[in-house]
Amino acid sequence: MDLLKKFESVEIKADTRISEADRIFCEAHQAAYDLARSSLAELEFFWEDMRSQQRELLAPADASADTYLTTYGEFQLSSDKIRGQLQSLHALFIDHLVSHFSKTYHFSIDKGDVKDHLIPQEPTDRWVDDYKEQALKYTQELENLTLHYTDILEQIFLQTGGRAFFEQALHELKEKCHSAAWDSGSGRAKFEQKKCVLQFTNYACSYRSYYRSESWELIGRMKDIIRGISHFETGGFDHTPASLSRLLGRESDSGQCEFPDCKKIQSLRMFKNGRVDLKFTSEAYVLQFVDEYLKTIC
Repeated sequence: MDLLKKFESVEIKADTRISEADRIFCEAHQAAYDLARSSLAELEFFWEDMRSQQRELLAPADASADTYLTTYGEFQLSSDKIRGQLQSLHALFIDHLVSHFSKTYHFSIDKGDVKDHLIPQEPTDRWVDDYKEQALKYTQELENLTLHYTDILEQIFLQTGGRAFFEQALHELKEKCHSAAWDSGSGRAKFEQKKCVLQFTNYACSYRSYYRSESWELIGRMKDIIRGISHFETGGFDHTPASLSRLLGRESDSGQCEFPDCKKIQSLRMFKNGRVDLKFTSEAYVLQFVDEYLKTIC
């Protein structure tokens, strides 16, 4: 078999770590990023050619080459702006892909870390002798750089420790639930189980009374517990039951909440001393939630 036939026989497989919808999203942004790079480079060439012709025509009148090409406060364009946009495309590409995966799968990604590994570092010390050489090298590397979405994916997977995105999302959620339910200093639990009820006893909500109204709100770590409850209820991140979603929003004028759109969790009650009671529909669900979300981290 000759070399050409060997290449033809190689089967190129899609990255199975991402979904088909994710692949379509990445490829769409890849195509737009690639075309923007070539189009902006062409635009700079044509812009400079236009200015050169205008400069030649207006030379006898001693007028600027931009006299008829730009208008202050209206239309403004320059090679510097085009080149600046061209240089910013790499960071924009990373931002869009990272934001997509972070929002879709509900886990945190350090954009800065991804950029540090994929984009040349701009020199910051202007007082060194070779600063101009460093700056020129940086500009050339930035303009010659070509990213592929798989480069960005690899950096994201490095941050997840190789976990699939949905696994990383669940891992982070359970970490937050565990942190909310245990005192890191003493190692003691901040909750108690009483049959079908989980009682969170260590300042889990806030209460305010003014004039003739009341205000109740779950504190941040208790909202993490509710996010865990939502995943426990639905088995995913795509949908949060409306009754649970309301608890994640702003303050409420009532310290009690029923969950008619849930099967595993029945109600929540807040107390003025900061205690919060979560009532499940069965003791088996309580034990399962404690075991999977509060006691262990996958």
